[in-house]
Amino acid sequence: MPGYSGLEATRQIKEYYSDIKVLILSVHADNTYVNQSLKAGASGYIHKDAVYDELSLALDAIKKGMPYLSPIVLQPVIRSYINASPSSGAMAMYEKLTEREKDVFGLMIKNRSRNAIAETLYISPKTVDRHRSNLLKKLNLSTESELMEFARLVGLTGS
Repeated sequence: MPGYSGLEATRQIKEYYSDIKVLILSVHADNTYVNQSLKAGASGYIHKDAVYDELSLALDAIKKGMPYLSPIVLQPVIRSYINASPSSGAMAMYEKLTEREKDVFGLMIKNRSRNAIAETLYISPKTVDRHRSNLLKKLNLSTESELMEFARLVGLTGS
C-alpha cells in the first residue's frame, strides 16, 4: 500500500470508522506484528500462505464479532502468553494509577478503615470512596477480594 503501512491504515480506519472490521493479511508470522495489528484495532490476522478455506473461516468469524488468528501466528502468541509472568500485566496496570490512588490502595490492603485512610491522607471519606471506585475501575476489578489478589500479584503486602 503506497504511503501507508497496514498498521497505520488499520489505525486510521478504526479511528474514523470504529464499526469497520479489519482483517490483516500479512507475510509476517511473529508475535510483534500480530500484537501491533491487534492493538491497532484489527479484528483478525492471517498469514499470506493461508488457503481460501482459512480466509473464509476468518471472514465468517469476524463477521460474527469474534477475533480470528491463523494457527501459524497463534502459536507464538500462545507461547508468549504462557511464558509471560502473571504479574507483568498486573504491574503495568498498577503503574497507571495516580500516586494518591496508590496511597489509598496501600492503606486498603493494610485493612485500614475508610475513616482511617481519610485521616491518614488528610482527605474526606467521600474522597476515599471515589479513589476506591477509581481503583476498581482502572484495575478492572469488582470486589475487595479481587483487589487483595491483585495486590499479591504486584508484590504488595498487607503488613
